[in-house]
Amino acid sequence: MKYFLFALSWLIAIQLRAAVTLADFEGTWLMAEASTDQGSLSEEQRAALVMTFSGTSYSLTAAGNVIAKGRATVDGSKSPAHMTVKEEEGQNVGRELAGIAEKTPDGWKALYAMDGGERPSLFGSPISGQVLIRYVRKPGSAPKASKTLKALLVTGGCCHEYDRQALTLMEGISKRANITFTLVRDVGADGTQHRVSAYQKDDWAVGYDVVIHNECYADEKDPAWLERIVAPHRAGVPAVVIHCAMHCYRAPTNEWFRFLGVTSRSHGSHFAYPMTNVKPEHPVMIGFPAVWQTPKEELYIIEKVEKEATPLATGYSPETKKGEANVWVHQYGKARVFGTTVGHYNSTMADPVYLDLVTRGTLWAIGKLGEDGKPMAGYGPLN
Repeated sequence: MKYFLFALSWLIAIQLRAAVTLADFEGTWLMAEASTDQGSLSEEQRAALVMTFSGTSYSLTAAGNVIAKGRATVDGSKSPAHMTVKEEEGQNVGRELAGIAEKTPDGWKALYAMDGGERPSLFGSPISGQVLIRYVRKPGSAPKASKTLKALLVTGGCCHEYDRQALTLMEGISKRANITFTLVRDVGADGTQHRVSAYQKDDWAVGYDVVIHNECYADEKDPAWLERIVAPHRAGVPAVVIHCAMHCYRAPTNEWFRFLGVTSRSHGSHFAYPMTNVKPEHPVMIGFPAVWQTPKEELYIIEKVEKEATPLATGYSPETKKGEANVWVHQYGKARVFGTTVGHYNSTMADPVYLDLVTRGTLWAIGKLGEDGKPMAGYGPLN
């Protein structure tokens, strides 16, 4: 029996992440049983097979040699879960196969239909054209426990209801990812000029996995003060920048704009506009609609996009007659930056589509978002 058949069957089983947590599937697995209606694979043959799983991807080795790689999708609403597997490297590149899977006391089992056969509906002894796999985790390969991610949310300034927005962001993101928050909201700091208390310390960003900027202080223009803010990010502290953060700190150095990834000094009309996903393959945008009809919003005019920034979504402006970048990712020094100009109104921030987007962007900035658009093991789930 060919090794690739067992690789695909095993992957079907471990893709049951929709019903359990991502942490259940990370690591390395050994085959405890592999059988068809013609008999079982010998213990010696099974002992040579080792499967490593990360995110939605798998890699199967035989005696230390990689013989198959691929990905899978899952419909965990079915019982048993339905799996569709596609091999990307090996003997069956591009072939899609169907199966079912469920958890066992010591691992997983999967029943897989070969050669384009009909997906099995229930577990039982394999019939012609089916293969049954049971696997256990390789000793010592359990994933390391993840730590809770720590975010610093800096908010306040003019023009928005920052207290309510802070609660919406913290509650919404924390429900979607393993992130806790420290909030900085200086009392009475509701104008365009204010030096945020947190930035008074030289090491203000130490201890945080990400800083979320949702502040609006356009008239703080001292280059030295600005440098205090951006220096930790340039050195590697990830950042998320939301809406009016784009209109902050307009020092003559323009370093704030270089940090953001875009330059914006104005906005257009307030209206409900269609937002187009221009990079659907990017992990942040996986699961985001091809076109999302925003609630009533404020579309910012983008004067410049930095060369290190990649626009992910745009909104069409009737004033400029073009799509304005309103979601992007950026590399500033050693730090990843996720940005969006969307978020003027409370109703927008409370929308589940928006909160999903910002959560994925936050995880991406920290480096904890998989290529499949889902949190890495232990940092989710998202929805």
